[in-house]
Amino acid sequence: MIVWVNGASGAGKTSVAGELLDLIPGSVFFDPGLVASGLDRLLPRKRLDGVGDYRELPIWRRLVVDTAAALLNEVGGPLIVPMALLRQDHRDEMFGALAARRIPVLHVLLHAEETILRERAAERDASADAPGPPAPGSSALGRLPGADDLPAYRRALSWLAQDAHVVHTGGLTPRQAAERVAQAVERGEGACDIVQT
Repeated sequence: MIVWVNGASGAGKTSVAGELLDLIPGSVFFDPGLVASGLDRLLPRKRLDGVGDYRELPIWRRLVVDTAAALLNEVGGPLIVPMALLRQDHRDEMFGALAARRIPVLHVLLHAEETILRERAAERDASADAPGPPAPGSSALGRLPGADDLPAYRRALSWLAQDAHVVHTGGLTPRQAAERVAQAVERGEGACDIVQT
């Protein structure tokens, strides 16, 4: 099983996913951003020119599915995957490929109001400007900077709210949000019944 933790930048996906490791027995953390780091080294520079978001690369989407399936086969799971999927066609493609492998996905949306998301993005951007090593999973392909994914998130919110189990994170600590996600997982809420193609 995969617990896909979705949401805009600043919703707390990575923090909540880290807390879930303590709350869901046997769970394993998988950051799809690591796949982007590998592609940054593997693909020719001319293929990467003009790509602002690695989620737009079909190879990234295929490799995330392949890696998740291989990781589940190796360690059992469940797999905790914190990654924003804000395009429904990308979600359909990836979750459909997982369904074709008989891998169930519980889709959880961490939601916070836009003012909170903007504050968190500003804090993250300020800390990213500080000297030090790059963040794990960072890539020259890049992630969407700070609040830049808010318009995409706003557009996606209607289908996301229908597709995923929504947890409102405003005013919650990462641990409290993770506890709500773990309860939803225990009840099987957020099961994504995408038809395999």
